[in-house]
Amino acid sequence: MFNIKTSNLINLLSILLATFLYSSHSFSKGKIYGNSKTLSKEYIKYEKCRLKETLINIKDGQKDGYKCVYKRQGRGKDITVFQPSAICQKSFKCKTEIQ
Repeated sequence: MFNIKTSNLINLLSILLATFLYSSHSFSKGKIYGNSKTLSKEYIKYEKCRLKETLINIKDGQKDGYKCVYKRQGRGKDITVFQPSAICQKSFKCKTEIQ
C-alpha cells in the first residue's frame, strides 16, 4: 500500500514539473534587427513554356540548324531556341516576363 501512494505522489510531481517547465517558455514572434536576408531577397518566378513549332533555320541561303519556338503559359513573347537537330524538348520552365 505504501508503494501505491509513493507512485501517485511521483506522478503528480512529474505532471507539475512538466507543466512548470512547459509554461516557462515564451511563444512570441521573433524580431529581426537589421536587414533580413530572406525578406529582402527577390525571388525569380517561373512559368511553363510548351513547344509551339519546329522550324528550319536558313542562314545565307543554306540550312543552319533548327528553331524550336515555345509559347509561354501566361502572356508574353514566344521563346526561340536554336539547335543543330530537329528534336525539341516538349516543355520547360522559363522565367516569367515582366510586363
